[in-house]
Amino acid sequence: MAFKSTASVYAVCEFCRSTLLRDGEDLNNLGRMADLMDDPSLIQIGTEGKFRGIHFGVIGRIQLKYDAGLWNEWHLLFDDGRSAWLSEAGGEYVVSALVPVSETLPAFESLEPEMLVKIGGKDFAVTDLETAHCIGGQGELPFKVESGYDVNTADLRGNDRFVTLDYSETPPLVFVGYPAKFDELNLANLKEAP
Repeated sequence: MAFKSTASVYAVCEFCRSTLLRDGEDLNNLGRMADLMDDPSLIQIGTEGKFRGIHFGVIGRIQLKYDAGLWNEWHLLFDDGRSAWLSEAGGEYVVSALVPVSETLPAFESLEPEMLVKIGGKDFAVTDLETAHCIGGQGELPFKVESGYDVNTADLRGNDRFVTLDYSETPPLVFVGYPAKFDELNLANLKEAP
């Protein structure tokens, strides 16, 4: 197993689905990752594209199930060494990255649709609240992914940005991103359409 990104800590073998933890030069086998569900996504590990003029490759994926269906979070590695995520749900695409914040964020249970939340001195409105079930992971990932856990997420929008609050950790993780149209991503090495 060869890691492409220095940010990747975990990897799922494409052949045997073993989950491997990288610890320096050592690889520890943590067991078999659950199989992912079939979905209509054309994106796959090895897909390449461009966002804001910088080339990236898709190196990993987390698949989640929620009331409206499935969504994928694709782990991207840019040519400049940065990693990010391409969220794909309901035909909408958002490229986002983990951003540290200093303010205390509201508890998931206190959030309501259209509620304003201040992040980095800017107001964002809550647009969606979900409890999703992690089906599993694939490829290289910057953190441990286990199948079967539930995660609460809040999507917010404002100032041409898209924010996701991920309550799988305390304090919540904050991902800030920008919507992208499928054609604007200039994707190549896609799966064959059925």
